[in-house]
Amino acid sequence: MKSPIDVVLNAPVFSPIRLAALSVVTKALARRNIALTSANTEPYREEAYRLIQQTRQETSMVLLDLEAYAIYDTARRTAKVPGDIAEVGVYKGGSARLICQVKGERNLHLFDTFAGLPRCSEWDPDFQEGGFASSFDQVSRYLARFPEVHFHQGMFPETAKGLDHLRFSFVHLDVDLYQSTKDGLAWFYPRLNRGGILISHDYSNAEGVRKAFDEFFSDKPECLMELAGTQVAFVKM
Repeated sequence: MKSPIDVVLNAPVFSPIRLAALSVVTKALARRNIALTSANTEPYREEAYRLIQQTRQETSMVLLDLEAYAIYDTARRTAKVPGDIAEVGVYKGGSARLICQVKGERNLHLFDTFAGLPRCSEWDPDFQEGGFASSFDQVSRYLARFPEVHFHQGMFPETAKGLDHLRFSFVHLDVDLYQSTKDGLAWFYPRLNRGGILISHDYSNAEGVRKAFDEFFSDKPECLMELAGTQVAFVKM
């Protein structure tokens, strides 16, 4: 038997009311650069958004739901591409936890200082040194239940020494700053297998991140794809 809520949500007679309400909510969220997306059209989307909400209760994520979903779904879909997964900028482990859910048997390499952001440049006016610090012990305990998760604590790319032989199917960059983004692209680009995908946070709202991407890809064949929220991505050719 349908509940009264189901009747209101689904009955044709209430369609004009639903559309009007949706229009008001959509316009209000748009002014804050937020978009509504359906989570129940496919079972795997519904499951993904439940996991995202569960992860928010367990730890902190500086991501919109649609950004978190993009990371989750891209990690899932790149399973057919050979290579490991990497994330630079782990913070409190929320996005890494989403990746762990769908990475399969792939190794996940997590790079972070866990002491916060390094020195900022003139291209990073909205950030400050030491921002987004977190606890290595807490994050490593949070992700300890998942196999093949490897932590590399310290300044990237110094912490990648000895890993030059690795190749990757998916990379998530969330490093906020111009130089850190530039270093991440320079190291991962030649190590991303064909068909692999790199996603970065803050492209649309951090001057340094956008500058680093636009400079790096000025002579590359790949096209940058600006995603919903603040993300950007490319598929390696």
